[in-house]
Amino acid sequence: MVLDLGEGRFAVGGVTINRPLREISMPAEVNMIEGPVEYAVVGSRGKIHESVFVTTAEARDLHVAALLLGVSAASDLGPQNAAAIAKRGSAVVITVEWERNGPTERIFLNEAVNISDPATKAVTGNLPSGAWVYNGSRIEADGGFAATRHGSLISIIRDEDALVNNPGATRDNDEIHTPNAGKLPPKGHPVRIVLRVK
Repeated sequence: MVLDLGEGRFAVGGVTINRPLREISMPAEVNMIEGPVEYAVVGSRGKIHESVFVTTAEARDLHVAALLLGVSAASDLGPQNAAAIAKRGSAVVITVEWERNGPTERIFLNEAVNISDPATKAVTGNLPSGAWVYNGSRIEADGGFAATRHGSLISIIRDEDALVNNPGATRDNDEIHTPNAGKLPPKGHPVRIVLRVK
């Protein structure tokens, strides 16, 4: 059910839409600050042991919100072991926000994830900046919505079941991504994940 909050804002379950700003936001919390990760955001049924953030928001509600803002899900995640291009209509810029003493802290989602050298394990940088690809998950053979069933919302590695995918060239290596603890609040700290539709 879509609830009208006034002034172009709507709620779909635990997800909020700001139509004038073309933004979708959902509550989450920091889930991991160390160790290998494959997901940026998962739901309660997702791979919590491999995700930087966890949310109580449902994948279906995020998907409904995206559709209401006119997002066109990308059907092609691009070539293996190469970067993809987030095309207009399926491109979303994602930020993470949280409250501290003072102004709201805000980083781009890519800054929350480090990339390490597979041989030395030394950090070589962050996920590349720019838009992520909204691919919209898929309907499974029995009619179930994969993102809801698997709790996969925003994926760092290539995952057609997730709603949103990292377009970077490292997405086909599931062993080199870790949380960037230097940019994140402590584990368990509440945050907001904000997706702006381009």
